[in-house]
Amino acid sequence: MKSNNLVKNKKYCCGCGLCMSKCPKKAISMVGDETGFLFPKIDESKCVDCHVCVINCPYQNNNNNVSEEPYNQQCFLAYNKNFSSLMNSSSGGVFGALAENFINSGGIVYGCSMEYEEKLIPKHIRVNNLNDLEKLKGSKYVQSSIFETFSLIKDDLINNKNVLFSGTPCQVAAVKKATNNIKNGNLYTIDIICHGTPSMKLFQDYISVLEKKLNGKIYNFVFRDKSVLGTGYNAKIFYKDKNGKKHIKFLPSALSSYYDYFLKSNICRENCYSCKYASKNRVGDITIGDYWGAELEHPEFMKNNGGQIDIRNGVSCILVNSNKGEELFKKYKNDLIFFESSFDKIAAHNGQLNAPSVPNENRLEILNDYEKYGYEYVNDKFEKNLSLKNKLKMYVPTFVYKIKRKFK
Repeated sequence: MKSNNLVKNKKYCCGCGLCMSKCPKKAISMVGDETGFLFPKIDESKCVDCHVCVINCPYQNNNNNVSEEPYNQQCFLAYNKNFSSLMNSSSGGVFGALAENFINSGGIVYGCSMEYEEKLIPKHIRVNNLNDLEKLKGSKYVQSSIFETFSLIKDDLINNKNVLFSGTPCQVAAVKKATNNIKNGNLYTIDIICHGTPSMKLFQDYISVLEKKLNGKIYNFVFRDKSVLGTGYNAKIFYKDKNGKKHIKFLPSALSSYYDYFLKSNICRENCYSCKYASKNRVGDITIGDYWGAELEHPEFMKNNGGQIDIRNGVSCILVNSNKGEELFKKYKNDLIFFESSFDKIAAHNGQLNAPSVPNENRLEILNDYEKYGYEYVNDKFEKNLSLKNKLKMYVPTFVYKIKRKFK
């Protein structure tokens, strides 16, 4: 290992950091490349060629950590009975319902939070109460750090705590690999249907550009807000002006350079475009995501046809992938309304259940611009290409929100 890089090709690294956590000599650190994507760097003066990092890499090994136990996958469409929790979630609020009941039963939940520490930092945190659980709800379209959670999860399992971990499939695989030498019958995992992950640095640089335009400090960024424009991709930005007064701004994805580039698969990690987890064979005990096209695949359940589901409020898909997933679902499903579906119906409108995201033809140009000139240049270039009609739309969501508040 001293004379070779752990990662010879960027498409073979998901940036989970398990190699750093496993290294017995602390010879590995995670270092950002020119565009902020993290990769392991080996300190050759400390490395002893033990190859523990390679052996434990969940992404480069052939085994993708899918359970080998025979199980007939079950599929559902579902939403949270609690309307408030449903509206504070990205889709149908399934994670919130399962996690709330898990915590109420004495369990520990790990998930991604948008933490504010002078700047926004998406990272996984440990939660054992319902107040903090709110931080884990909602989508965060940026790669989160899970480096600190490996040891915390292992300690919880050693202490016989029930642990629920939610994250991208590669993060779930890393946690399972990190704990495979522990009796981890108490570990339950939920993977999300992932489209890919941009770097934290790129996201933070985008936030800095927004702050300059708003002349304020952004302390929270919600990717999937439903309060003004309903379900879909609409951001809600919380910021303080120079006098400390709090404000809220709404921004549809098509008017946000970062959001638009993410949805068009322009700014994700290299490995996301060949992701081995983008398939029917899932690494998590349960898989959740938006049930896109639910009104087409299951019109009989829709409200306008006499059913119970109002598609405007969001609906989730659930794949139960293992015996442990079935145990988790049966035990903690009490706050869900759900109906049977099928993998084919769900996958018909969720491409990442069939294959990885495909890089957009503009990806290299955007990342090269970012590397050479910074994100402000990238953002300016994006906004110059917006039509006048779209530029005017930037002011509509916030205006609508103010009107709605006035007449409440």
